[in-house]
Amino acid sequence: MKKGILTLTISLLLALSFFPANAQNLRAGQFLNREKALAMLKGCSRSLKSAGCNEDTAEYLIGLYQRGDKTLLEPLLDAGLVSDGALSASVGVFFGELLSKEPRTFLMALSSRPRKEQRQLAWLAGAMDGSGMPKEMLRQVRGKLSKIGGQRRNRLSFVAKLSLSEVNRANSVGWNKPSKFFHLFKNFTRRIYSRGRGW
Repeated sequence: MKKGILTLTISLLLALSFFPANAQNLRAGQFLNREKALAMLKGCSRSLKSAGCNEDTAEYLIGLYQRGDKTLLEPLLDAGLVSDGALSASVGVFFGELLSKEPRTFLMALSSRPRKEQRQLAWLAGAMDGSGMPKEMLRQVRGKLSKIGGQRRNRLSFVAKLSLSEVNRANSVGWNKPSKFFHLFKNFTRRIYSRGRGW
């Protein structure tokens, strides 16, 4: 009986000693993956053909942002400025959802950037994957941006008005938007020939 209790105690102590170390190794691995993915995304600014400059890298970092790593918003915005194809669709959807759910966060990030970049990123948020915002989301975004834009003493007032203009432009009836099917097909074919995540 005593031998059995001793064996169980030793097993529990070994288990407790293992889990913190294992968790620490996991966090270290996640950090290394983050740094590698971030370096790949920043490579997009040099060339869209650089290794890892694709929607897989963006979506991995977007996932980290959504789990609390808010420092990743700026590099994702930088990538949006040079993106095209499936990468544009990935960051566009992320920007659009962020503008819808946390408009002040998105506007604050835009406010420190040059006017040209503000317009480009706000348009990308409005276009999302290229097919524009869903009707209800568009209604909510317009309402939130109009409210912020109407607050004269709000330092985000100007960028809110500018963003509203670009969101409207991206969703205008006369805008010759590619179909959602086109973007889904393009994303699918790109994934087939993708070089993989690499982490």
